[in-house]
Amino acid sequence: MAFEVSAELVGIYLEDAREHLAVLDDVLLRLEREGVSPELLGSLLGTLHTLKGNSGMMGFAAVKDYVHRLEEVFARARDGALRVDAAGVDRLLRGANALRDAIETACAAGAEQRLLQAEQAELAALLAAGTGAARPAPRPPAAEGDAPPAAASDAADVAAAARARSSMVRVDFAKLDQLLNLVGELIVHRTKLAELGRQIAATVPGAGPQLLEAVHQVGAVSSQLQETIMDVRMLPIRHVFERFPRLVRDLAHQQGKSVELVLQGEETRVDKAVIDELGEPLVHLIRNAVDHGIERPEVRVARGKSATGTILLSAAQESSQVVITLIDDGGGIDAGEVRRKAVERGLVREDDVLSDREAIQLIFTEGFSTARSVTDVSGRGVGLDVVVQSMERLNGLIEAETIPGAGTKFTLQLPLTLAIITVLMVEVAGGSYALPSGSVVESLRYRPAEVVRMNGRDTLRVRDRIVPLLHLSAHFGREAAQRPEGYAVIVGRGDKRLGLTVDRLLGQQDVVIKALDPVVAEGPIQVAGATIMGDGRVVLILDIAALFEGRRGRLARPARPAEA
Repeated sequence: MAFEVSAELVGIYLEDAREHLAVLDDVLLRLEREGVSPELLGSLLGTLHTLKGNSGMMGFAAVKDYVHRLEEVFARARDGALRVDAAGVDRLLRGANALRDAIETACAAGAEQRLLQAEQAELAALLAAGTGAARPAPRPPAAEGDAPPAAASDAADVAAAARARSSMVRVDFAKLDQLLNLVGELIVHRTKLAELGRQIAATVPGAGPQLLEAVHQVGAVSSQLQETIMDVRMLPIRHVFERFPRLVRDLAHQQGKSVELVLQGEETRVDKAVIDELGEPLVHLIRNAVDHGIERPEVRVARGKSATGTILLSAAQESSQVVITLIDDGGGIDAGEVRRKAVERGLVREDDVLSDREAIQLIFTEGFSTARSVTDVSGRGVGLDVVVQSMERLNGLIEAETIPGAGTKFTLQLPLTLAIITVLMVEVAGGSYALPSGSVVESLRYRPAEVVRMNGRDTLRVRDRIVPLLHLSAHFGREAAQRPEGYAVIVGRGDKRLGLTVDRLLGQQDVVIKALDPVVAEGPIQVAGATIMGDGRVVLILDIAALFEGRRGRLARPARPAEA
């Protein structure tokens, strides 16, 4: 860099640049599908001009020069002086990749590492090969430092821009986390204050009405403050979705397939912490749909389908959860092939009896793949098991449904936020515990006579399936109370189900998650976190993945005598 730039400024520039590059990708994909639109390219020129100016301010000369040349390409295309065909779009998309890499590496290193010389030559070749002129007097290319043709540059507009005030403020997300933690503490003390207020009002004559009114006002303001902070943390899910049209296009071209990605529910708002974690599992699912799901055009036509496959990615809010659905109209999943591959890889025994539904769930097993060869996209046994792990981190569920020859549907259920979640409170041997509601499928009452011993463990029939039971009292090393009937909470992981026996159901509520010290989290009862109740009690939030795997965690190291 030509001058010292703060890390905060680099972060702001990088975030802006990523948004501008997303717009560039979107315009190129629309250009490939729909052809040249002067209005569309005109709006892109403003975006590129901003990116060019910001890059120059940061001292990234190579990036600035490349973006300037891009402006020239799109200005000529808009004016009809340059025809951009499919091969030209390919060149520009490769250049966009290189530009993105150059910006990311420059921001990470503090100086430019990639000078984009080869990409500059590609643009020069594209400009040299351009033919045709739709308009008799196309505008000349923009000179270095000039505003692009699409931008107004008279004195009045410049003065208006100088007077404009921005309503946006950039805030480090860690500060929002800190604010949320403070609000969580405020809510805990608000409950204590309300209880003390009722006690004082009952014992001190005349103090009751005013005190209770003040406590009520504190409660209302703290609730509104919590809702406001949560709303500030929420972003449209399009921040994740917008990267996938380019991914699908590149994967489809790589494999000689024709695939259309349809997006729905892009304005559904989700906590930024969920947004940050959601990209990886969706990438694996989309790659799986293009590689394993959608057939090659000639195969699709032979099966009576259109040559172009369709992938639908949608999001919708349902209560305190967001439901994401990925549907493809490909060949579906062959349960017999999955079963055969699972036997080959030693995931199941040849004599194991599996229904088609159970066999299909093996695609979520670590190391599983039905690809016949290793490619850049698949065949290494890494994929859908990563999706399950991501869902566990997000306290979510994933389910797969398929119709052979017609397609496959994946459904992801996730909490809207990771900071405040809805939990089901349960009582086990006199203690209270919390189960993330995102993992709870249903709860039911059962009698001991309905429990059936199978393969050395207790099971319970829940409609059309046999669900293994885990007695939490025994798992926690506590003595279970003898009751004529009990409760089972059915939790899910992928398509698997597990019944957790508890003494009582205490109801659902929203809680603020508190992280635990690793020594506590890896103790005899493995937990995902804790929460503080209104009366000051600390309640553990159980780790559902650990319960499925039968993990109880490593015992904490005992203190030395001197330490004790």
